[in-house]
Amino acid sequence: MLNSLRKVMIRKFLKHDISCLIILYLIFLVIAIQFFGWIIDDLYIYFRYVNNFVHGSGIVYNPGEYVEGFSSFSWLMILSVFGFSGMPLELSAKLISLFLVLVNLILIYKISIKQGLGKLSFLVCLLMLFNLPFILWSVSGFEGMFYMFLLLTAFYKIINFGTGTRDLLIISILIFLIAVSRPEGALMSIAYVVFIYAFHKNKIFSIKAAVLSGLMFSSFLIFRVIYFGDLLPNTYYAKIGHDILGYYEIRSYKNGLFYIIEFFKHNLQFIPLIILIPFTIKELISRKLFLFILTIILVQFFFTIFSGGDWMVQYRFIIPVIPFLSLATVLCLDEFIQLNKLKTPVTYIFFITFLLLMTNSIIAEDKFVIQKETIMWNKLKEYSNEIKNSISAGSLVANGSSGIIPYYLDDVVFLDIVGLTNKTIAKNGLRHGSWFEKSLPEYVYSKNPDWLIMWKKKK
Repeated sequence: MLNSLRKVMIRKFLKHDISCLIILYLIFLVIAIQFFGWIIDDLYIYFRYVNNFVHGSGIVYNPGEYVEGFSSFSWLMILSVFGFSGMPLELSAKLISLFLVLVNLILIYKISIKQGLGKLSFLVCLLMLFNLPFILWSVSGFEGMFYMFLLLTAFYKIINFGTGTRDLLIISILIFLIAVSRPEGALMSIAYVVFIYAFHKNKIFSIKAAVLSGLMFSSFLIFRVIYFGDLLPNTYYAKIGHDILGYYEIRSYKNGLFYIIEFFKHNLQFIPLIILIPFTIKELISRKLFLFILTIILVQFFFTIFSGGDWMVQYRFIIPVIPFLSLATVLCLDEFIQLNKLKTPVTYIFFITFLLLMTNSIIAEDKFVIQKETIMWNKLKEYSNEIKNSISAGSLVANGSSGIIPYYLDDVVFLDIVGLTNKTIAKNGLRHGSWFEKSLPEYVYSKNPDWLIMWKKKK
């Protein structure tokens, strides 16, 4: 009876509020289009893999070299669909990400309604949409919006599923896809499995979901070992690949912690979560769903700290949990208002404050850096055609930026000197300073490359 009432309530709100969601999305698009030309070199690593896959060389960076030098196997498969259909990869990646923003918006709205937030569900949507990290990475072409879609869909299905075979199959597939869509996905999928067991009364169903998704993931690991020769992706060894304790490890954990602090510092609209949670945790802790939301956030933060953060602008590693941060913030706010019996005008003050903080997040952050990157990487696409005229097919080129130039020089063999697509450097290279990728100069020179492409920093 209660579930039926909830479904009626969700349909009621959706029927009247879908137009408002579309308006929010259109406003979001207007802002996002301003950043549409922004790219990162690493995106083109995906495209080189797709290009080789489409042309029959397999899932490889260089023909004959089986190295998993990308972060998301599922996103590579999605991009390959567009590659096989002949559609431009960068445009396809960006457009599908923007479409997924709309899907994610509807999902977080429905989840918020199910949490009993009513019209405050719009505040959750606003917090998710209107911050620069979310906007920027929604047009990046990376796997972030797809991974977010999986997390939100699985969350919604878990709190709203039956015990039929169809439900079992859908949830198991979603958990499996989470595990293969980001390096931290395996940890996140475990959190989802544990919550299914804790949340659902039918323990047999929960065990079946865990076993089925586990079998799928085990099959993928077997494929990974057979095809790529490793249990973990090469990007793990190149970017993380460290011990538990040591000087470098402690420094890395510190960098990861400050990465999270800087995110909150530059996105103050999420600070109320930290301020209000001590006053509301006693009531909220009794809700299993709130515990699940916090668990998802903490798993992502754990990965961020363990990996040491990221060098790319605007907090890429925190993007997947921005919807959950938004939901947790508003849940704390709603509980605080109810506990203290605050009147409607106070709620409006909170709302206006959030709007001002969101506006500051979009306007004041990293515009110069983003603009400079947009010019630099797009210029490199132009220069790649000139470089292609100078380097003959079959040459061996050592290069530190392994995306744009290698994609356009598709008939050239590239040696990635920072190890993202090279196993030897990823596993045996050394890190210098706070840089994430590794280097192994003696190995690079031992391969006697025909060309060595280096970068010179200019004002």
